[in-house]
Amino acid sequence: MRREKFLAALLFTYIIIQAIVRAAIVVDSSALLDTQSLRSTFALGAVFDLVAGLFFIAPIALLSLLKFRRPIPIATFAFDFTIILIAVAQFLFWREFHTNFNFIAVDYLIYTHEMLGNIAQSFDVPLLLIAITVAAVAVFNLQQFFYAPFLKLPLKKIFIGAALIILLPTVGALSVQSEWRESIDANRHNVELAGNGAYEFVRAFFVNELDYRTFYATRDDDAVIRRLRSLLIVDNAAFVNDVDITRRVENFNELTAVKPNVVMITVESLNADFTGAFGGANSLTPALDRIAQKSFCFGRMYATGTRTVRGLEALTLSLPPTPGQSILRRADNGDMATLGAIFREHGYATDFLYGGYGYFDNMNAFFGANGYAIKDRTTIPDDEIFHETIWGVADEILFSQVLRSMDEHHAKGERAFEMVMTTSNHRPFKFPDGRIEMPEGTRPAAVRYTDWAIGDFLRRAESRPWFDETIFVIVADHQALAAGKTTLPVNCYHIPCMIYAPKLITAGWSDRLISQMDLPPTLLGMLGLSYESKFLGRDVFRSERAIAFISTYQMLGMIEGDTLIVLTPNKKIAAYRIDDWTTGEYTAIEPSEELITDAVAYYQGASWLYKNGRLKK
Repeated sequence: MRREKFLAALLFTYIIIQAIVRAAIVVDSSALLDTQSLRSTFALGAVFDLVAGLFFIAPIALLSLLKFRRPIPIATFAFDFTIILIAVAQFLFWREFHTNFNFIAVDYLIYTHEMLGNIAQSFDVPLLLIAITVAAVAVFNLQQFFYAPFLKLPLKKIFIGAALIILLPTVGALSVQSEWRESIDANRHNVELAGNGAYEFVRAFFVNELDYRTFYATRDDDAVIRRLRSLLIVDNAAFVNDVDITRRVENFNELTAVKPNVVMITVESLNADFTGAFGGANSLTPALDRIAQKSFCFGRMYATGTRTVRGLEALTLSLPPTPGQSILRRADNGDMATLGAIFREHGYATDFLYGGYGYFDNMNAFFGANGYAIKDRTTIPDDEIFHETIWGVADEILFSQVLRSMDEHHAKGERAFEMVMTTSNHRPFKFPDGRIEMPEGTRPAAVRYTDWAIGDFLRRAESRPWFDETIFVIVADHQALAAGKTTLPVNCYHIPCMIYAPKLITAGWSDRLISQMDLPPTLLGMLGLSYESKFLGRDVFRSERAIAFISTYQMLGMIEGDTLIVLTPNKKIAAYRIDDWTTGEYTAIEPSEELITDAVAYYQGASWLYKNGRLKK
């Protein structure tokens, strides 16, 4: 029984450490959790921990069957160090995203350079590693009370033992279901807390892309496309065929002949409640608040997703989020009907400007394959880089590149569309000294610096000869956090959007519900540019219905009025009445068949169009 007692001690160690992590999260995030269901949260979590723990101890269990015993202490210490390191990573990941490991963790592991650099710039890594090592040594010494030289086994028992060691965790993994967590509580934080980090990480790795027809509620494809066409009918558009959504959109106004330049500034992680102009009680954005007074603002815009690639997808392709990965990260995503392609048809030069290395999240590959000139960290002269983090140069340096790019296009007599993606509002939240009154290292300070950088950029742009004929669009890619107490907390998707062009666009305000993917057709309408459209977004000044789309990589939501329709990967559909837009609280209701049909039409339709190449130019 020596062998079994020792392995049981290792398994018990893993389960206890995971329980400690959950307890630490409860202390750190008690205001977010439903304390009434913590007992069941911990109990179900222990079940997942048991299964994951069987995998972690399997290598040591196999070694224990053999006569080579020297590697066992080394393997045991490696086991202790690894599980404590993972536990610390889980806690830090929760503090950043208020969720368990998910596809974001998978993506970060793929981009090892950025992940390690971000950790190095955000934490005292040597001290952290020392603490983990000390904890691992302490745990290792405690485990030695259960260790004794193992008796040599006959060959038959070795084979039986090896079979059990392989079989038990496999059966456990096949038996438990991540969906069991959903029964714990309606509070999403409790659901996430009930999971096991390693289990959820592996699961996210394999379900990072989800086939819509396999996992979600469906209708007949032809019926879906017909419904989608009916939803996209407006008075200034006509379909060009009978098989998809391609249509000719005719726009004309006083700006048609002007063809203004467009600089679209997509701001990293900018919540609407960070800005006073969009309802923030304690505004972090005095510059944007001033700009908003001279802009046309959309006060109720909602981001389609929770990551930068989702925001860029919505703003470039005007699509609702298909489940799994953004199209920016998928295969065969070149030569698509993008906003940039439409501008190029009208004679514009189109650029994608990013302060970091654009290979991250496949941004350079996507924008390059769709006709944009790439201007990222590699194109910035070294002598101009006086501050950078692992994610990219300080925003003010990026904006200097935008000014140079616009100057070059103006010198050539070209109109330009600049797609700009900022990075400074991202951990480790560092920026140049002397810009703002707040010390670096926190999200509020980073927001305040990004705000300063945008204000500084527009101040510098005012002296340029192209300023009066340029429209500046300022919009967030997503919010800083998108985890709430509900499945899809609407308050965590509310983002600011303003169109600033003092000589061209009359300042104003719209409280109409608008999706992030509506911005491309709405902007083209304001510019008076006609085009052939494959967009699923709508020009909000032409459409009677107001609809928004919000999502995680699995949960797909559609909002109309105060109703939220949610499609989940188990082919289920739920409906909720939004009770409070500022807290994201809602009540389950009976779904309207019409809204269900529309939600399926948008999401299934977008997936079908992409899969069948109908979003190509």
